[in-house]
Amino acid sequence: MLSRCDRLPYWQIATLAILTALWAAVSALLALGRGDTEAFLLSTFRDSARADAFTDLNRTLLCFWVFHSCLLILGSVAARFRQYDVFTVMIIGPAIGFCLSLFSQQWSDPNWTVFIGVCLIGWLVGIVVGGLYWAVYLRGRTRPST
Repeated sequence: MLSRCDRLPYWQIATLAILTALWAAVSALLALGRGDTEAFLLSTFRDSARADAFTDLNRTLLCFWVFHSCLLILGSVAARFRQYDVFTVMIIGPAIGFCLSLFSQQWSDPNWTVFIGVCLIGWLVGIVVGGLYWAVYLRGRTRPST
């Protein structure tokens, strides 16, 4: 039977796979939109979306893509160096941000800019807190003497 520490890398791999899939989806959306994601989404969903559904989405989505890329890189490095505690601390902010966005949205008329903006705050918190935690953790470790 696997111990708790042996199962933890599978959890990290699954989380990184979800983050990578989300990164690929946002990258594809940005590429298909060719710089104007709002117009692309409005033309794609013209029959089912309201005219103001994607207002101000271009800037928000680009910032989200940048922060998501940073989160994915930090998570990959933490998983590579087996920093389980750093990975866990780093992923708490995005999890809280996503849950707040998901449950506070009025889904009959979603405001996608607010949804992505709240997620963006969670991603930023995860990057900053995870990075600072890792920096403090590395600084507090004793280095082997030569």
